Amino acid sequence: MKPTTSFFFLSTLCVLQQVALVANSQPGKPVGGQPGKPVGGQPGGTSGPVSGNQIEEACKYATNKDLCITNLKKDPNSQGADLVGLALIAIRLAAANAADVESHLRTLMINNATSLSPEVQQGVSDCIEHYTDANEQLDDSVAAVSAKEFNDVEMWVKVAIGDAAYCQNAMKGQHTVVEQKNKLFMQMCENVLAMIKAVTQKG
Repeated sequence: MKPTTSFFFLSTLCVLQQVALVANSQPGKPVGGQPGKPVGGQPGGTSGPVSGNQIEEACKYATNKDLCITNLKKDPNSQGADLVGLALIAIRLAAANAADVESHLRTLMINNATSLSPEVQQGVSDCIEHYTDANEQLDDSVAAVSAKEFNDVEMWVKVAIGDAAYCQNAMKGQHTVVEQKNKLFMQMCENVLAMIKAVTQKG
């Protein structure tokens, strides 16, 4: 091969290699020759990280929108989740909050068994019972979401809100941490209902 011909051949080869490298580095291009394969295996099976717009969509009907968005953004499981996946995350966050309230109530009862008035003791006892029930409703809600039985989800979450409302009434007039935790739990459950609405409206 003549020197001039060899020079042009090598130049062309280098250019082709650069083009191939650029093409493989483009964002969104399938990796490993497996187009369309979901990434991360998160709820809903949507590939790639969840976008801010997806979270906005999930929380668009929420009365407590800032709380809804903040909770989802903080949860690492939101990466790769679609609307149904985000609703599942919201239910699990609400359940974790309910468990925290119940734990706080039990500690309150144990540590203040002799100092609490009979009325307050009864209120705390009732709250514990209703938060146990609320957690069961949220467990049922997770199963219902997985089965796409969204009417059942709404029913169970509303029952959980009712349990929290009963607790709020039982502790009425007692300005405690329980009151604040109870209010937060109800807001989180209301956000779940708003997210289920977003899911069903999108159809």
